[in-house]
Amino acid sequence: MNDELEEVETEDVVDEVEDEVEEETLPSLTYLVRNGRIVSTVDGQAAMVQAVDKILKTERFVFPIYDDQYGNDLGELIGKDFDYAEVEVERMLTEALEADDRVTDVTVDEIEQINSTTLKANGSCETIFGTIPIESEVTLNES
Repeated sequence: MNDELEEVETEDVVDEVEDEVEEETLPSLTYLVRNGRIVSTVDGQAAMVQAVDKILKTERFVFPIYDDQYGNDLGELIGKDFDYAEVEVERMLTEALEADDRVTDVTVDEIEQINSTTLKANGSCETIFGTIPIESEVTLNES
């Protein structure tokens, strides 16, 4: 009988603790880097512009300092044909940017072939700080 009573009390405590946990958006304060040197700190939209740029330039799963959600998968398009890459680049950009909880929407307006090996995607990223233009080039060969 005492075992049943103890089990019920433990479940009630666990339920109460789970109800108290809330997600919190962390501040976007980061360093302003110019010419490879830290010159000050920035917050808000300026920090978000830097975060978006960094996500677009970082390949996912390559750098152990980042978790599995950070960065993009554009490197997977190497060796693929343009038709396939054109379809996938929008999805890959959207997934990469929406992993950041400050991003609310991603729109890719244009994907163009700029030479025999490169695609260029242009669009915008809606964030809690406002709209940020995005531009990303994807090279489809290994050289």
